[in-house]
Amino acid sequence: MGKSSSIKLIHSGTPDDFINVLTEEVKNHSAVNHEYLKRLGNGDFKNNYEALRDYAHQYSFYSMWFPEYIRSVIGSTNDKNIIEPLNDNLQEELGDEESNHVPHTELFADFKSKIGIDDEYKMNNPMSLTVKIWRELFLQKCKSDTTAIGVGAISVATEYIVPDIYPYIISCIENHTDFGKDESFFFRLHVECDVEHANEAIEVAKYLCSDPVNREAIRFGVFSSLNLRNSFWDNQLARSI
Repeated sequence: MGKSSSIKLIHSGTPDDFINVLTEEVKNHSAVNHEYLKRLGNGDFKNNYEALRDYAHQYSFYSMWFPEYIRSVIGSTNDKNIIEPLNDNLQEELGDEESNHVPHTELFADFKSKIGIDDEYKMNNPMSLTVKIWRELFLQKCKSDTTAIGVGAISVATEYIVPDIYPYIISCIENHTDFGKDESFFFRLHVECDVEHANEAIEVAKYLCSDPVNREAIRFGVFSSLNLRNSFWDNQLARSI
């Protein structure tokens, strides 16, 4: 293990030390820097429209469960220091002023419709096995009785990385198709609001990190979730080349 390995800090160092190293590892993880994302962002597929549609359709099977992921972590604890920031996030997902009070699942459905995902497309393109497994196992982490696993999964491994991942999608939409800012609204909204969520996510994780058991659980939730997302990108790349 290198000097900057979070596993070395489970039983030593301050919560700040642990979280600083953990978040550096997250930023460098292949789930955040995947070839598939880079190729989407660069418009580097034979058919960028079809690659975008396939991404949006398959990703929606995972993202439509997002309110349930958050509710599950909230339901695993009575600690208001965890519940309150997650509940704020949930209320945004269910629709706030920034989204004109439209639930984010509906915004994503509207995006899919605008880029040509209609009933015929849905009928001819079933959910992939990989995304089915991803959402089931991710929900399982969020439902864990060990709350720190869910916090690692939903906060550090998800909210924290959205501002790094969605710009690739925005670039594909705005720079490599005839679509524009109307179609990329969902992603721009999340890049903007999830910067704040990312900061909150780190504070929630840090709050738990005085206990080595929680550090271990957070780390487990983070890397098992990132590895699932990485498998999704692997499969999407295979479908698109």
